[in-house]
Amino acid sequence: MDVPRLVVLVILLLILFASPDTQSPSPSQQRELDYQVTQERYALDLLNTSSYGDLNPAANKWVNETGLRKHDGYAWDILPNVQERARQQRGLLVEAWRRSNQDKQVGTTSDDTVPTNATLPGIPFYHNVTGIVHGRWVRSSLEDGIRHPILNLTALVPRMVYTTDRYTRNMTGSEGGMLIRFDERQSRTIQFEDTSVREITAELTLEDDHSSGNVWQITLHGVHYPQDGSIILTTTGPRFAGIFALPYFALSSKSFTLARKLLTQTLDIAIKTQERASETNALSPWSSSPESPSDLLMPTPSCEYLLYMQQHPIKAGLSEIEMLEAELRDPTGRRDMKSLPLQMSAVVFSPDCGFVLESKGAPDYAQQYGLHLQGPKLETYLQSSRRAILALGSVICGQIFLLLRQMREASTPSTKSRISLYTIGMLTMGDGFISFSIFIISLFLNAAFLPLVATAFLAFFSAGFLGMKFWTDIWTVQRPERQRNERRRQQEGHNAANNASQALSMPVQDTTISLAGADTLPLPVTAPRSGTSTVPRIDLSTALSTASEGPQNSVPGDQSTNPPTVVESPRENAQINTARLELSSIYARFYFVLVIILLFTLHSTTWPSLFRTVYVRALSVSYLSFLTPQIYRNIIRNCRKALQWRFLIGQSMLRSLPFAYFYLYRDNVLFVEADSNWMIVLVGWLWFQMCILISQELFGPRFLVPQTCSRFIPAAYDYHPILREEDEESGGSMPIGFTQAGTSAPDATMATSASSRGLGSRKEDDLRKDKKTFDCAICMQGLEVSIVPRDAESQGMSNSTPALGVGVKDWIFGRRAYMCPICRDDLPPL
Repeated sequence: MDVPRLVVLVILLLILFASPDTQSPSPSQQRELDYQVTQERYALDLLNTSSYGDLNPAANKWVNETGLRKHDGYAWDILPNVQERARQQRGLLVEAWRRSNQDKQVGTTSDDTVPTNATLPGIPFYHNVTGIVHGRWVRSSLEDGIRHPILNLTALVPRMVYTTDRYTRNMTGSEGGMLIRFDERQSRTIQFEDTSVREITAELTLEDDHSSGNVWQITLHGVHYPQDGSIILTTTGPRFAGIFALPYFALSSKSFTLARKLLTQTLDIAIKTQERASETNALSPWSSSPESPSDLLMPTPSCEYLLYMQQHPIKAGLSEIEMLEAELRDPTGRRDMKSLPLQMSAVVFSPDCGFVLESKGAPDYAQQYGLHLQGPKLETYLQSSRRAILALGSVICGQIFLLLRQMREASTPSTKSRISLYTIGMLTMGDGFISFSIFIISLFLNAAFLPLVATAFLAFFSAGFLGMKFWTDIWTVQRPERQRNERRRQQEGHNAANNASQALSMPVQDTTISLAGADTLPLPVTAPRSGTSTVPRIDLSTALSTASEGPQNSVPGDQSTNPPTVVESPRENAQINTARLELSSIYARFYFVLVIILLFTLHSTTWPSLFRTVYVRALSVSYLSFLTPQIYRNIIRNCRKALQWRFLIGQSMLRSLPFAYFYLYRDNVLFVEADSNWMIVLVGWLWFQMCILISQELFGPRFLVPQTCSRFIPAAYDYHPILREEDEESGGSMPIGFTQAGTSAPDATMATSASSRGLGSRKEDDLRKDKKTFDCAICMQGLEVSIVPRDAESQGMSNSTPALGVGVKDWIFGRRAYMCPICRDDLPPL
């Protein structure tokens, strides 16, 4: 299929899936809707005629609602204990507040105890708790001796056939995490005498540390008593009346009356909306999993929940709380108003699965082990999110600036050959991971969509454009090195195979007889022979570009400075095509690995806490190990100063800042648990690598390599050999041009040049004795080289290549080619 047709097909599929489904319900769905509305009307009528205490399992009093009947088998016999536990939490909080505010006692003296069913006017609570709280949960001691319910699903819901009898949302571990998002932005409020009640919606996220995949998101509906700071939430489903039975779970008669008065109005409006609805998505407005349509297609039993939440008193006055809530709701720019966090206690009860959970905190646990549930108000959370996004964008801009400076500095093959390909690849992979992660988060955080998308674009620009451009440039420069190493390995394997085959066969004398009957002369030295490697291929284009970069005044006058026209052969075209194919495959591998890491990271959210922590820490250590490949590259190439110190230190500091935010700041936007010890480990590991690089700069790249391991790394060539007087006499290790230099005396120009270097006070005989003139192997310019006297210790100033050619430094370490100017072979490591 050609590209235009494929694009049209993709657009049609997007339109098909993105278009809203406004079709009317089918006859079967309409019958289900009518039956559900009938059941809801019956439950609402029953609630209107009910009174406080109608549900009392201890007195054998039951309600004719789904899940509230005696023969349903739910664990309602523990409900009084759960309610008493919720009252105790409220009483302890109020007593602690009164002890810290003796001059503001409400209703009782300091020696009195707070009635567990009394309202609490005058205590500072947030009247609007729209926000996020998170913390830890533990199993309650109320479970001791509890009867595990055994339910008959067919009798409970005869109209529904479950695909399995295994319950979802069941907490089997002893501890886990809890996060609750409250929403009261569009709530109805009912005022009754001196108190009020308002409806509230919450999204509960429960995580079991001891079970794999037990991370559940549950939607709950309930009521909030602003003067008391108490909240009652419940799920609703086919097996549990939930919101229609919520007043029966109230902690006092007054709370029951307020909840019933509110729900009779709101539930009636919701049922009328259902009756007028023409779409299928209005079947269950109180569903505990509204975003999970699989409950209708493949229904599975799930645990129902009943939550008792108690808000902790705020350390501020009532007037201050009112002004603060008004400022958060309608900001005016007042800087003296500081938002205070939410803090709550929770008791979680599942009547059908038979477990009780409590928030971890005082008085059962010390503060260092748990502070119940804490978190910011929604307005404060959004402000913190925007600041964190802007800070991350600034960090990415700093990384881009340092990368551009490093790319400008490493603009030659000589400098690019020193840089580790894996170091730049790891940095680019990290930026790509951040880009895709931020983009995924932006799909769920609509309030900060624009800042998130802008930051994601910056990260993608750093990874997909700058990082990959620099990475491919380094890959292109180091490609001949990899090919040479691959040929060497193949040649070693081929030689080993030839040696083995020759050992098994007898040698045969190969003679060539001419017409005269005599043996011919041996083959010329340039002819290829079996078992020996051929001369490396000369890259003419690179050589010519190297020659064109040399000093113009160093080319003799009888030589033309215009390079000859080179016609690319089919072999060179094939090599270019091969390089392009390899480059495209590298791009594909890069994004494939990036997607795999993202999928593993998303899947790790369903792992047990221990495994997820190990994975995240291993990923963090791998990401901050980007200096390790450069250390290895320095050892192999025996080079230093591959990357600028500004780049190394800046990237290390900038890339460690996000980890410091999450591991040192408890109120971070992702609610990651702070761990200062692990942050110390990460920083220590990062700067340990930096110290090794500094040591390589000071003491040599291979100072840490023991002698026993030196045979595993390539030998480094001495580009500055010491030319001694005894070598001049023997001529054993003198460079090319030694014979000519020995028979020709230095001219006046060279003598004058020597005098300009500070040797004018010396005699001409001493000058000729201590220095010799050689001809540059490239431009044939005369060069003075120091000759060290016999038995003297000194470092020569010559630049000699493996072909023993003395040449100008700009020629040998050219800015366009990094090869020997004589034999055209790649230069050994520095």
